[in-house]
Amino acid sequence: MKKYLLLIFLVLFSFSATNAQIEWTLSDDGTLTISGTNMPDYRKFYATNTGQTTAPWYSEREKIKKIVIEDGVTSIGRCAFHNCDCLTSVTIPNSVTYINLFAFKECDSLTSITIPNSVKLIEEEAFSGCSRLTSVTLSNSLVYLGWQVFGGCYSLKSVIIPNSVKTIGWWAFSSCMSLTSVVIPDSVTSIEHGAFNGCSGLTSVTIPNSVTSIGGGAFGGCSGLTSITIPNSVTSIGVYAFSDCSGLTSIIVEEGNAKYDSRDNCNAIIETKSNTLIAGCKNAVIPNTVTSIGRFAFDGCDSLTTITIPNSVTSIGKYAFDGCKSLTSITIPNSVTSIGESAFVGCVKLTSITIPNSVTRIGEEVFARC
Repeated sequence: MKKYLLLIFLVLFSFSATNAQIEWTLSDDGTLTISGTNMPDYRKFYATNTGQTTAPWYSEREKIKKIVIEDGVTSIGRCAFHNCDCLTSVTIPNSVTYINLFAFKECDSLTSITIPNSVKLIEEEAFSGCSRLTSVTLSNSLVYLGWQVFGGCYSLKSVIIPNSVKTIGWWAFSSCMSLTSVVIPDSVTSIEHGAFNGCSGLTSVTIPNSVTSIGGGAFGGCSGLTSITIPNSVTSIGVYAFSDCSGLTSIIVEEGNAKYDSRDNCNAIIETKSNTLIAGCKNAVIPNTVTSIGRFAFDGCDSLTTITIPNSVTSIGKYAFDGCKSLTSITIPNSVTSIGESAFVGCVKLTSITIPNSVTRIGEEVFARC
């Protein structure tokens, strides 16, 4: 029995020694300096509410004002600096390739961060809840922005997403209320669920031709959003995609040489070399590549007055245009076979609608409170 206990002890000791690949010092001025190679993870569990981090400097976190990670360190461990409330600056070297879960979560005094081009992956919630973070420079090697990676960064004003990113993940920039502009590069193919949800300061967005799907709630609650450009590459718009975009008055659509002459509702028709765009309109034109309009897709867009639904659409989801209070008329194309429950509920100014013979199913309360 003693032999087995000794063996277990030696195995545990070996594991600990293998992970102890860094050294750290905390100076009197609050500078935490970390050297070595691979930083271990400081919490075993995924969730942050399963107990405090095991980082050796955690008990001194209120003294940490600056972090200097020296060259040679290859990763930043899970929960490494979680809740370091007094941290104002971080230096990350080019040797770091990976930032793990919750690494800088809720570092409330951090105002800016530069992530070097060596970093290929930033895991979920790495910087979430950094309420004073105003600027971020992202690595040009990133391919994915994970779940809530900057969620709840209320002070973040602008972000340039590098050309290497293919997917903007779930809730990546959710509740970044001060975010006024975002550049989405041509490399992005998917904007996932809730990616910019609650970014109430965002006023305009251009989605590149590379994007094929806009996830549920992707721009939900973007009350300051007045204009959005949706390319004809988009084939699906998810549930709640633009719900509660109360200021949305223009949906600009790129469709080859197609021309939409809606001068009565527009401030301008902008002609480009390859296409004609509607600008400044209270008119929603959905691309002819979209096959379904998801549940709550335009819920609460109370500035929209007209909607053009293309022949490619076969179904209109539940509550798709719920609360579009300025909508006065709508024509549903022959391609549509089903209209979901409460699709136009609360469209109080709707006076005219055309439903084709192709529609075989109409859900309950489709036109309630019209």
